[in-house]
Amino acid sequence: MGSAPPAGQMVPPDQLAPLAVPPPGRSLWAELGQDASPARLVREEGPRRFWRMDQGFVFVTEGARVVATAGLPTMLLASAPIGEDPLRQAAPLGRATLRVAHSFDLSGAAGRPEQMRFGQVVQCRIEAEEPAIGGLIERVEICEGAAFFTNRFWFRAADRVLIRSEQWIGRDVPPLRLEVAVEGS
Repeated sequence: MGSAPPAGQMVPPDQLAPLAVPPPGRSLWAELGQDASPARLVREEGPRRFWRMDQGFVFVTEGARVVATAGLPTMLLASAPIGEDPLRQAAPLGRATLRVAHSFDLSGAAGRPEQMRFGQVVQCRIEAEEPAIGGLIERVEICEGAAFFTNRFWFRAADRVLIRSEQWIGRDVPPLRLEVAVEGS
């Protein structure tokens, strides 16, 4: 396989190992700006899932949330809830408006200290669910503070399983759109 890159350097996408075929029911369709491809599960660590697109972009999910990214000019190093975040759990959200807060750590791709921002806090409101249209329930999350953005999450009305989302993943980066590819859906 060759030697590991020097510390602090990223492996170019063309030198990464070929993507493995994801297990049945464990893949996502991902769109980031003009790039769109299947995102394949490459690793699991407890509740975290590590996904890679064909273009080499990697992101980490925890529940419905994208909590880290790599391979972009701006990287989301970490996203941590401040208090409870119902979207990091598998339980249904309920029908009421919810309040959540997040702390983000961001960096430029070069990882230079002057590009890093730690502890960027946003306060968010997850609006009450919209009535089901076409079998889907939409929940809109509006965030403000260190950044201003809107995330959207769509759940199947029948069982309230997340099937689609559109999420902010950093400044000057288009939202990441994900659609769950589950057998039988």
